[in-house]
Amino acid sequence: SRPRGMSLIEVMVSFSILILVLVALAQSFPLALTINKTSENAAKASYLAQIKLEELNSLGYDNISVGTIEAKHRLSADPANYLYYFQRQTEVSYVDGNLVASASATGLKKISVTVYYANALSKTEKSYGTVTLISQW
Repeated sequence: SRPRGMSLIEVMVSFSILILVLVALAQSFPLALTINKTSENAAKASYLAQIKLEELNSLGYDNISVGTIEAKHRLSADPANYLYYFQRQTEVSYVDGNLVASASATGLKKISVTVYYANALSKTEKSYGTVTLISQW
């Protein structure tokens, strides 16, 4: 008759497999955190761009000058502030009814806001851009 229970070798093989699975799972957590940080930065970038658009829209057509409103710059000089890791550029231009750039006033302005941030995964600069139109009428 065959003895009941597991042999020492079977127990060692089982523990080895279990340890390999646990190590693989443990290594996935830092990657998941990095991917989460990248998504968080993208969401913050869209929020920061929207804030600037709302700010300019509240001024009204006549109070928004054409040209570079904000050259690319850091949103905070304090490295302890999360805004330190974001840069923003805002430009306003005249466009005609076909949304083609125009040198003269057409009653329609295009506001372009671009927010730059670091991709936590690839360590490269990413950007989020948004555009809106504001009418004189």
